[in-house]
Amino acid sequence: MTDPDVAVAIDDLERRGVLLAPTAAALRRVATGSLISVREELRFLLWAGVALIAAGAGLLVKVNLERIGPVTVAAVLGAASALCLAWAWRRSPAFTWGETSAEGFALDYVLLLGALLAAADLAFVEVKFTPLGAAWPRHLLVVAVAYGALAFRFDSKTLFSLALTSFAAWRGVSLTRVSVPWDAPVEDRLVVEALICGVIFLGVGGLLERTRRKAHFEPVAAWLGWLLIAGTLMSRILRDVEAYPRVGVTLYAFALAGCGIVLAVFSWEEARIGRFALGVGAMAFGLWGMTADMLEGAGVVVQSLVVIVLAGLTLGAILRAQALMKRRQ
Repeated sequence: MTDPDVAVAIDDLERRGVLLAPTAAALRRVATGSLISVREELRFLLWAGVALIAAGAGLLVKVNLERIGPVTVAAVLGAASALCLAWAWRRSPAFTWGETSAEGFALDYVLLLGALLAAADLAFVEVKFTPLGAAWPRHLLVVAVAYGALAFRFDSKTLFSLALTSFAAWRGVSLTRVSVPWDAPVEDRLVVEALICGVIFLGVGGLLERTRRKAHFEPVAAWLGWLLIAGTLMSRILRDVEAYPRVGVTLYAFALAGCGIVLAVFSWEEARIGRFALGVGAMAFGLWGMTADMLEGAGVVVQSLVVIVLAGLTLGAILRAQALMKRRQ
């Protein structure tokens, strides 16, 4: 974004000796728009590099497993992970409960690579040597705890999100100790597990924010929690709408609309447009679910019109809220 007035002012300050020539040259590049940031592009390239290295390691193991043996593969993966984590440890700032600012942004991606390789090594050992036996899903819990510890030590939101998703995966795979008073089908138990995990994530985010211990992790936990809750209810509504006879679709639709309203209200008070958009979208989806039975015999045109109207109202509400939030700031 260029600003000619600022560029003229910089030239004037340089002539008067207020700004040194190197400083003025750097500021002039910003004012004239000739200085372009490639930070996001570099982040994407680093993320893609980590993904390619992790995928390449998996392919290498698959192709050469029989030739080099499982013990060697496990040792190589473990050594590579240890090197990445050791490098990250040496380059990272000291631990603090607040937000840290490391020099450069490659640290987070090397740390991510080390953590992914460690998880891959653990999974490989479990598949080849089965140390946990029938309790193999617990290795997901081990991964979740390890990711969480690394996230807090190195102040990594990326690893914190992976820790939460690994925990949810463990609960989904294990399907144990589900808080339902009946012998429910697997699908219902998965719904309960997902909703419980979503509530736990919201509670973790609120606790971090309230205690001021890594409070900047709260948006990660809150987003994952609300996405898990809303996504679970949405998928269940879609499944029940397509099924016959329909069971519980109205109940899930009311629950989703209620969650959307709660999220939208709190997000409005906190001026968080992203969560507000998710809340309004969930509310609109819930309203659609409530009317699915009534609109079944109305024809495709009417059903499409209802969807278009709800989508338009949702988009309008989000845009209006965004404009109002900007005025409040």
